[in-house]
Amino acid sequence: MKTAFAAMGCLFCVLSVLAGEAPENPEAPEKPEAAPADAAAPEGAEPKPVIAVFDFESQGDENALGKWVAANFRARIVRKGLYTIVDEMDVTAAVEDGEFEPKYGGQLKEVVDFAHERFKCDLAMWGAVRMQGEKLLISVKVAAVKDEPEVLMDDTFGAENRHVTSAVVIEVLRLLAGEEKPKDDYNPDWDKAWAEGPNLVKNPGFELADGDHPAGWDAWGRDYHHNMAHWVEAPGPDGRGKCMKFAMNADIAGSYGVAYYSEPIDITHGRRYRFSVRVRSEGPTVKIFLKHYAYFEPVGDEKEGQWRETRRAPLNCHGADRQWRTFTRDFMPHRNDAHDPKQTRVELYAYWPEGVVYFDDVVMKKIE
Repeated sequence: MKTAFAAMGCLFCVLSVLAGEAPENPEAPEKPEAAPADAAAPEGAEPKPVIAVFDFESQGDENALGKWVAANFRARIVRKGLYTIVDEMDVTAAVEDGEFEPKYGGQLKEVVDFAHERFKCDLAMWGAVRMQGEKLLISVKVAAVKDEPEVLMDDTFGAENRHVTSAVVIEVLRLLAGEEKPKDDYNPDWDKAWAEGPNLVKNPGFELADGDHPAGWDAWGRDYHHNMAHWVEAPGPDGRGKCMKFAMNADIAGSYGVAYYSEPIDITHGRRYRFSVRVRSEGPTVKIFLKHYAYFEPVGDEKEGQWRETRRAPLNCHGADRQWRTFTRDFMPHRNDAHDPKQTRVELYAYWPEGVVYFDDVVMKKIE
């Protein structure tokens, strides 16, 4: 009996309030003082510095990427408990009302004076984000709010892609807190387990058949194939027997892309795994996702429970030079809320531009 997987979705409701007629000469209400989001401190404890995190700048996307990076900083500051943070809605409202919008290359004193007058905070953070291929360059500025502004940080950090932005956020806050850099936790036993341990992927080289498709992988006929996934002989001098081939036209490459999934693989929450795949791209952008699933018991009128995706680990496979290349990453499946992931599936995925890409030698091992 095959396991059914269902994607989790979120439904957002928008509440609309109808106001009555306004008076003929309304007076603008005074704005209340902006309150920090977590202003209360335990009795007897030293109060934490209050920080206002402004949306970062990003070009060509109506600041969407900059807002997202700032939201990452706010969430991590709250989780870490390093500062008391000014409520995001208060900061956003001040900017949207046209009071002031900090610019990364703007005047330092203007930002500090506004942060002091509007939020009575001790620190201000703002910055800019720009893309360099897949890489994010995140410029961060932090200043102490004083009569004579003091710059505590003005630096640019790189993230290999937006999925690892949290590493930059953690490093910035570590530097601000003056914490020592964590010691390298590399363990040589991981390499030994990688060399000697069993591969958890069934039919990793696509050599075995299950009817008309590779054993251990999805059967044909699913919508997401778009009839553009093929089981073929591996091309080139470095080809090894059978492999998977995606041949995408412009319509599919520019919209859905093409994906192909392995059968579920049992995993253990909090343990380290290593993944590797060989890829040959002749144009398309290639990403691999290790999608982790947890089982949700039936609720309400549901007759059966569902396996739902709770986390994923991405791997970007760069290069489109018609050469077979090996890409590797370590990952640790983590819980989402109260749900520990129990299974993962390998998703081979490619998208724009149109063209051909090949996949082979898919390896996943538990190394810790």
